[in-house]
Amino acid sequence: MWLEVLVMTSQVHFRMDDQEKKDFESVLSRVGLTPGEAFRIFAKKSIEAGGIPFEVSQPTPRLEKALKSQDYVEFNDPEKGLDWLND
Repeated sequence: MWLEVLVMTSQVHFRMDDQEKKDFESVLSRVGLTPGEAFRIFAKKSIEAGGIPFEVSQPTPRLEKALKSQDYVEFNDPEKGLDWLND
């Protein structure tokens, strides 16, 4: 007996500089990935991490603003963060 699983997919489109795209594809080809595969890995790791899965060392003004907004809550203790989420 076979169990069929239907997986819904969506497309994501964005623009980037031509040279940046070529450089990106060159890096990815050396590790055997396509841009689509790389972005799916990034998305999965972002979901697992609950944010960007690497340090952003030079935040843009937009990120600085987001970090300082009232919507951003930081916890030094994971238990306090979980308690906040569950309230």
